[in-house]
Amino acid sequence: MKSGGQHGMVRTRGVVAVMVVLTAAMLLGGCGAPDEEGKPAVAAGESESVLSGKELVDLHCTGCHLAPEPGDLSKEYWPFALHYMGNYMGMKGDEFADMRTETFPPELEPEEDYTKRYFLYDSNGYFRDLYPMKKYIPAEPLMSKAEWLQMREYLVTGAKSWPDLEMQGPKPPVAKTFRPVLPNLALEPNGLILATQVDRARGRIYVGRTVIDDWVGGGERREGFEAWDDMVVFDIDTGKRIAYTKLASDPIDMALTGTGVRVVEHGRFPMTDVGIARISDWTLENGELRARMLVNGKQRFVQHDSVDMNGDGLADIVANAFGDGVQEDARSELSIYYQTPEYAKLWADAAAEIPAGMMPGGLRETVLARDAGLIDSAIADFNGDGRPDIGAVVAQGKQLLLLFINNGDETFTRHVLDQNTPSYGGNSLKAADFDGDGDMDLVVLNGDNVAGNHIINIVPAPRPQHGIRFWRNNGGLNFSMEHFYRMHGAIRSVVQDFDADGDPDIAAIALFPQWSYDEPETFVYLENQGDFRFAPQSIPTEFFGVWTSIEAADVNGDKKTDIVLGLGNFPELVPPDWLTNHKAMQGRNGEAASVIYLLNESGTGAGP
Repeated sequence: MKSGGQHGMVRTRGVVAVMVVLTAAMLLGGCGAPDEEGKPAVAAGESESVLSGKELVDLHCTGCHLAPEPGDLSKEYWPFALHYMGNYMGMKGDEFADMRTETFPPELEPEEDYTKRYFLYDSNGYFRDLYPMKKYIPAEPLMSKAEWLQMREYLVTGAKSWPDLEMQGPKPPVAKTFRPVLPNLALEPNGLILATQVDRARGRIYVGRTVIDDWVGGGERREGFEAWDDMVVFDIDTGKRIAYTKLASDPIDMALTGTGVRVVEHGRFPMTDVGIARISDWTLENGELRARMLVNGKQRFVQHDSVDMNGDGLADIVANAFGDGVQEDARSELSIYYQTPEYAKLWADAAAEIPAGMMPGGLRETVLARDAGLIDSAIADFNGDGRPDIGAVVAQGKQLLLLFINNGDETFTRHVLDQNTPSYGGNSLKAADFDGDGDMDLVVLNGDNVAGNHIINIVPAPRPQHGIRFWRNNGGLNFSMEHFYRMHGAIRSVVQDFDADGDPDIAAIALFPQWSYDEPETFVYLENQGDFRFAPQSIPTEFFGVWTSIEAADVNGDKKTDIVLGLGNFPELVPPDWLTNHKAMQGRNGEAASVIYLLNESGTGAGP
């Protein structure tokens, strides 16, 4: 699980994270790389610069992403972001007189890895834990201290204070389309649910979870933590457990197959030499779950789709591996695993464990992109030629919205639709025809904010760029952004015609909301009203939760598309007392349901 593309604290897609899940460089990771000759662009001993603060930013902060703007972050957060960036400029870390550093306690750093970890405190008592990558830290400064302070002055002076960036609107009206219920699943409360999958035909629901101690600051490793992730299968009508299995890592993504369920396991952060991210098919045989492994050894899988990409009648797998780092050495990949003619026969006797690679003889891999932070993709025919294309979001330093147009010969042509500064924090992408003109449009969720919003005394980091963006397909691979809904920390969404009026609606969740509000916005239903106009709606306060997973499915068999929400009780990403003391949780005795259903009450069955 996005995680999402930030250094520090927990890695999610997004979640999504998926993190993903699911889940997500802290803000400007990879900044300040040396020029092609490896020499500083500005002499290290120079005390003053003839360049302005903006010119210095444009010169030094564009090696791996667009130059940031002062308005991207708050005055309070910019010094933390700059201190982190300073590692990649060769700065020694003592240039800011109003900030101090502390090393990681040994008990939190039992093993060496490729990161340099430290705590950073400011004079107001705020702190952050930071994780620059050692490989990119120059031995000597690439600019003078005076220039570095000049950059800070430019960015901080032009920024707003964090209260001015917290712009959660009033709570939307409660949706009449959905009736929230607590399912009778034999599932412990207060969990961390990364994925669910409803199999109405077989009367099952699969729940993929991770024990919350797995997700701790910077991926702290504790003995046996790999065995704490699991998948539980319930009878969806009675709620009884019918099967259980432990997993190697977080089950960040699921999809139904003709025989059971396909599970994507995220892997771990920090990464190891050989990844443990994998894709496996699971079947229920004689009351036991059996695995057939399809792909193994990748770095931080996030999401997948099963689509025939080459027109041979066989379903292929398109998958995103987020990786960690910058540029191609991040081991991030957007890959297609083409199904071979021998796949079906080999699958029947496939092993539960395979070495790093693919199911022998059954799949062959083509890597379409290696941009660091490939966090999500969506499959659709974007140019109307009858072939499936791929939209993708990149969210590690660079913030890109990409299209890969299918040429029909297993090659793809890459197009850049949009690019933004790192604070956008891309998380999720969906495709649908929102305006009914026959062209497939796009909806992008920006909200990766591992930095935290009012979590103990971690410096608040609200980002005005976060929310839901709808992109109209104007034809000819021309897209225009038509609608923006502000939502702090948005990570995942589902797109369906929930109200059966003939156009797709969207429901979205946020893992990184503004916890200072009486009721942080963690769920929104945007009802499509035509011409890219959407009416936001909410759920009652008594069903408030912070969510990491969302699924559209018919859970009660009435032929209407319901919504399944999975709880996001991440340590360090939620206030430590949110279950007992937060205003939105009053009267619940410190318990939040790990899964809730939003039952569709619309008059006509929309169908999944």
